[in-house]
Parts: sequence; structure tokens; C-alpha cells
Amino acid sequence: MTQGLFQLREVKLAWGLVKHRREKPKLNEFTTGACFVRLVFGNDPARKPDSTLPKYPVIDGKGLVSVSARQYGLKKHNLKFPEFVSQLLQHVENKCGESLPGDVHLHTFPKVFGYVFNPVSFWYFHNEMKQCRAVLCEVNNTFGERHFYLLNNPGSNAPLNKGMLLHTKKEFHVSPFFPVSGRYEFRFAGGADRTMARINYFEGKVQQLSTSVSGELVHPSTLLWGKTLLKYGWFTLAVLAKIHWQAIKLLFKGAKFHGKPAPPRQTITQTEFDA
Repeated sequence: MTQGLFQLREVKLAWGLVKHRREKPKLNEFTTGACFVRLVFGNDPARKPDSTLPKYPVIDGKGLVSVSARQYGLKKHNLKFPEFVSQLLQHVENKCGESLPGDVHLHTFPKVFGYVFNPVSFWYFHNEMKQCRAVLCEVNNTFGERHFYLLNNPGSNAPLNKGMLLHTKKEFHVSPFFPVSGRYEFRFAGGADRTMARINYFEGKVQQLSTSVSGELVHPSTLLWGKTLLKYGWFTLAVLAKIHWQAIKLLFKGAKFHGKPAPPRQTITQTEFDA
């Protein structure tokens, strides 16, 4: 069991792309620019935080751009990141049956001008060899509900974020145009300066949906944040508007509407691993 509180070590900003493509009932797709951040947490007391940690995003506080631990988690809480990440890691280690004392990375959309909607945030957990051994996908729908997909592969020694294909059953209602059935395929790729997460949805052997988020990671200077706010300041509102606009388009294209079911009883759905 990993011990100690996890402190913020590094912050990166990405200007990237979100891609969304529905195959059925008719082709419907869009690509949009997006900004997201990667926060790196570690608990090695001998390792000092990055001496150039940026002013923004404000961590566990209020600001033009911010990220707060209270936005995340299995249930509501008032913890700040050091305690929250440590507790979350213990939960993931218990589920995976593996010690993960390395860094924890959070890839997420920041709160901008007090607003944020994160359809999915990704938590990457590493072992002592700096290999990514588990990914926790924190999924939110537009009904205020949240579910987690925990991805790991005990049958392989390879890191998960180098293109490995991972599967889970779909257990959570996201879109009213797809039933809560079928399966997801996840693929992650990334390094020090780039990250990509791809999620494909299948009903049987038929691919129904493909989505991805990707971008180049850079140190976020105050000047760069100024440019980011000018370019993406209303990104959250734009995402919600596009979600509802795509829904209208799908209705006109004849997509079947599925009513919202009760949320799943379990909070976490764990991977069906596949090397």
C-alpha cells in the first residue's frame, strides 16, 4: 500500500482536438479545438516540485482558471488534492491488487470563468518503474451523474499508455441515442509532451461511435493563459451547446431515442483486459 500525501509536482497545458464520430443510424461527426491540463502528483519527499509551477490554473481555489479536487471523486467531499489523490490511489490499488507508488497524472478540462463540464477525465497511475499500470476514467453525463471505468491489465507487464487496447462493458448512460449495452474499447498514448485518449463504442461487432481527445503539452505561462482565455474562454458553454445541437441533428436523422435508465448500482466498472 502506497503511503504519504501526494503533492502537485508539475502542470502542463494543451491546445488540442476533440473528435466525435457516430456511425449509426447515419454518419454524424465533428471536430473541435479544446484546451485541457495535465496535473502531475507525486509523494516522493526527496523530489522537489517544479520550481516554475504556473500561476494558473489555481489549484483548490478560485480564479479565472482553476482545478479543484472537489470536482472529482467517488462521492462528494471537501478534500484538497494532497489528501484526495492519496485516498483515490489507495482505492485504485485495492481494486487492482497492485502497488502503484509512482506519479499520478490527471488529464482534465479546467474550470474557466467559474464553469466546467468534464464529459470524461483521465487519472493515470504509475508504478515504481514509472510505467502506467492503471487508468481511471471519470465519466460525467449531462444529468449530473458520474461513473468510473477502471482499466488495468494484470496479464501484461507493458504500460497502458503506449497503445494497449483495453475493454469494458458499457454500464453508464451518457447519450440518449445509445442504449446502456455493448462495450467500450480504450486506447491511450502519451509521453512527456503529448497525450491522446481514444474511446470507441461497439454494439456486438459493429462500431457505433469513436471519440478522442489529444494535444501537445506545454508549460502554461501567464501570457499563454491569456491567449488561451481569448481562444477557449467559453469552451464549457460551447461543449454543452454542441452536445445539444448534435442531439437535434440526430433526431432529424432518425436516431432512436432511449430514455434515461437508473444509474448503475456499482460506482466502478473494471476492465476486461486484453493484451
